[in-house]
Amino acid sequence: MMIRKVLCLVLALALCGAMAFAEEDGDLQAQLDAANERIAELETQVELYQPYYDAQVIVEYDGGVVFLDDILEQYAGVDSQFSSYYGVSLADYGYDTVYKQLIAETLLQDAVLEAKATELGLDQLDDETMAGLTEEAAANFESYVTSVWDYFASDDLTDEEIREECITNLEAMGYTEDALLETLIDNYVSEQLYNYITADVTVTEEDIQAAFDELVAEQEASFADDSTYNTSRNNGDTIVWNPEGYRMVRHVLIKFTDDQATRYSELQDTLDTLNEELEALQTAAEEAAAATDESTTEATDETAAEATAEATDEAAAETTGETAAEATEAPARTEEEINAEIADVEAELTALYEELLPTAQEVIDAFNSGTSFSDLIDQYNEDPGMENEPTATNGYAVSANSTAWDPAFTEGAMSIESIGEISEPVYGQNGIHIIYYDSDIPAGAVDLETVRAEIEESALNTKLNDTYDNTLAEWVEAVNPVYHYDRL
Repeated sequence: MMIRKVLCLVLALALCGAMAFAEEDGDLQAQLDAANERIAELETQVELYQPYYDAQVIVEYDGGVVFLDDILEQYAGVDSQFSSYYGVSLADYGYDTVYKQLIAETLLQDAVLEAKATELGLDQLDDETMAGLTEEAAANFESYVTSVWDYFASDDLTDEEIREECITNLEAMGYTEDALLETLIDNYVSEQLYNYITADVTVTEEDIQAAFDELVAEQEASFADDSTYNTSRNNGDTIVWNPEGYRMVRHVLIKFTDDQATRYSELQDTLDTLNEELEALQTAAEEAAAATDESTTEATDETAAEATAEATDEAAAETTGETAAEATEAPARTEEEINAEIADVEAELTALYEELLPTAQEVIDAFNSGTSFSDLIDQYNEDPGMENEPTATNGYAVSANSTAWDPAFTEGAMSIESIGEISEPVYGQNGIHIIYYDSDIPAGAVDLETVRAEIEESALNTKLNDTYDNTLAEWVEAVNPVYHYDRL
């Protein structure tokens, strides 16, 4: 270990000094005795401090060690971030040892990479490169100053004084121009080392085909879930396999105002409550009828009418949580009463949608007069999805079994008979949709040639990263690391 190497050096210097002195003095034995006595003292000190040193060494390797304090310093930062997000520490979840081991491995890898970069001369930057990085560091630092300027600005300070205040506070947080330059240099050297390792990496036709086949199999398995399929499409992922029954649609959303949205939500809540009440009443009636049949068969001392009355009371009590007597005091509403109220609420919902219908009709009339649907989207649409890529260009993928969309939207999209046609006004959760049937999506794997560029890039990146990771693993193994994770 390093402490023993230092001891050997000290002893060597002591012996050399003793030999030189002995040559002058002539008393060699006395000098050797003194040297041996000093060696014994040093060995005693080594034995005394060795346990403290060993406790600090988490990884030993040819050429150096990874110390516990360095691991704990980085771990504190990771744990602080974790705590700020989740309100608990890594130790609370039992992740502390795992993360400390990961940090130890990363520090070892960093040391190995730094040594290899030095060995290859990649850390020797020419004047032009250094000048460029220095200029970039200065520009980055100025951007930090600008970002905090308003926070420290004051009418009582000059611009120069404000700038000094910004710089003082940035430096207190570790943001200095020198620190930024050091980071840029480290990143540059790391990039040169990555390029050195991966310089000869290429992909073959077999690599591309294998990557394509693997992605097809992966998507065929995962895209059975409609939500996963649409998420991938809407994220702009490379799609190489499509499930059955999908079509691409775009739409114009004529959106509820905030006030209309509130009214819609209130009416929908009322409608849901009424439907639940109606369902409960119908369930009670069905249970009562079933109990009546059973009672009619088994009853000996009761008439069929008495059995029916008793069964009805029991079913109603179970459904509402009331006793039969309580149910008599506050009888449930009839189906006719509930249905009448449901009809009133539905009429209010219809009236709410009718407030948007004039605009919807404008869209329909303009389309029927020859205006392109893309122009109508630009003019009328209020759905952000029709403004942001990739859905702005591609639209949405919808099938009869889609779960990713408002059911009204799905039904409206599938109601359109032919490509190039539009739907009737669709009453959805956010307003009225006018939906355009763009195209059908052929099921199964796509033609490789249509996605070759994306697959080739992905296959190359995978091969580059694998080559880098494998080379780094070999370099780490070559320094013979010994891990003391029991000391963490």
